[in-house]
Amino acid sequence: MKTLPRKPDSSNTDVNLFNRLIYILPLGVLLLASCMRFLLSIDYSGISAQKVAERNLSNEKYAARLEADGWPAGQLNTAADHHYLDDEEKNLVLAHNLVRYDPGKFARQYVTEYITYFEGKEFHYPGRDLIMLTEEGDEPAIELYWELLNTDPVGIFFPSQGLHEAAISHADYLVRNKTRGHGGQGGLVARIERAGNWEQQIGENIAYGSFSPHDALMYMLINDNVDDRTHRQNILNPGFRFIGVAMDYHPLFPNGEIYVINYAFYFRENQSGIRRPHQDRRRIRPIHVWD
Repeated sequence: MKTLPRKPDSSNTDVNLFNRLIYILPLGVLLLASCMRFLLSIDYSGISAQKVAERNLSNEKYAARLEADGWPAGQLNTAADHHYLDDEEKNLVLAHNLVRYDPGKFARQYVTEYITYFEGKEFHYPGRDLIMLTEEGDEPAIELYWELLNTDPVGIFFPSQGLHEAAISHADYLVRNKTRGHGGQGGLVARIERAGNWEQQIGENIAYGSFSPHDALMYMLINDNVDDRTHRQNILNPGFRFIGVAMDYHPLFPNGEIYVINYAFYFRENQSGIRRPHQDRRRIRPIHVWD
């Protein structure tokens, strides 16, 4: 009698396949992550992000380092001659214009390096003992890299003194009240309308405890643990054309500066609402941790 081969048990086959996948999938994920990090690393070119993110750079030095990195800094440094701005405030306008002018170049030259600063959920900034604990680890930074590679350039920002004054007003409020957030003084619309008239749309970002303007921009672009990456959306919004920046020192964030940034499609200053001279609001960097 001829013996026929037994028909395979499909249920056993499915179980075996599932067991194999349990072991194979994690290895595949690790391999993919390693390949991604390798691709990110070889895509980098230019000056170290630490050099352009160095603290206390004058606007002239920051622009010079960017120029050496291949950026048309003279064209992008739209705040250079706005003497009511501090160097840090001018530099943050310039940093905004980098990523808007060439998102892909910004991703390759700067975001790649920031990705390497993550160890799990800890962000280790080179040369500093301070470790920042994040909620998402390097995931939003990697997400930012790929998003910028697929983002078209948008128009660069031009400074508005009225938006700057509205930002000053809110920065002063946050410092005096030792608080944070976008509320206070009637809200964003009221603060901006006291300084002038806006059209179509306005927005606001706030960066806390940043080491430099360049670092503040990176912090907002990565946008850890923020739904819909709204800070990133504001920075890359093609509907915004004017910007106002204010920097101050906050008692809750003694290791760095805070920046309030206001955006608008169009803004016309109310001259009676603009405070002069600018030297009246010069801040003194704290030399100790405030109580």
